[in-house]
Amino acid sequence: MDAKKREIRNLECELSFREATPEQAAQGNLGTISGRAICFNAESQVLDEHGMTFREVISPEAATMDFLNSQDIKINMLHMRELTFGRAKCGVSGNARLSVDREGVNFEVDVPNCDLGIRARELTKAGVYDGCSFEFWPDQYDIEEREGKVPLVRHTKFRAITALTLGMDPAYLQTSLSARELWDETESGKREKEAEEQAKREAEEKALEEAAQRARELQLMRMKTKF
Repeated sequence: MDAKKREIRNLECELSFREATPEQAAQGNLGTISGRAICFNAESQVLDEHGMTFREVISPEAATMDFLNSQDIKINMLHMRELTFGRAKCGVSGNARLSVDREGVNFEVDVPNCDLGIRARELTKAGVYDGCSFEFWPDQYDIEEREGKVPLVRHTKFRAITALTLGMDPAYLQTSLSARELWDETESGKREKEAEEQAKREAEEKALEEAAQRARELQLMRMKTKF
């Protein structure tokens, strides 16, 4: 566990979209995307970092409401800062809201009527985005040695939570964690990240094209039915 590295956790969650209410539409919003970003007390699959093999658990005290309200958390797509379309700024401003229950941290974001908002809405509605990740800097954690089992790392505090991300191919199964991605700032890591992002963009563009084609076909069918 390296406090100098930002880390990413991927979670399979029930992303949902609600159409805009009249009040939201009047404010220029397209609707609301919501889901669960962090799960508490869910033991991960086996992880490996620099030769250290372990499982991981996020404790409820690691992400309390008071802590979240002290953070400036961005909502983006595919871990890309330039695809940010939401923000929960210290619990007092922004178009996103966070809440905590016994199961974990939930979020909802009012989708802005802009190119990024339209992209997030359409890909969520189409089921292309079916998971959520959160990015954090680690701080306090306990390591429990277990006889005959891999050690268990229990996070009890984060130094910061920086972003929640909509994405594809979630690695966590249900409420469990099953993979980790470290923020690699080496040149090779950057190249690999760029290649991954390019592949994700291409998949996203293809999904948008297919969604647009379905919309055109539906509109054509409606026109034929009308006449």
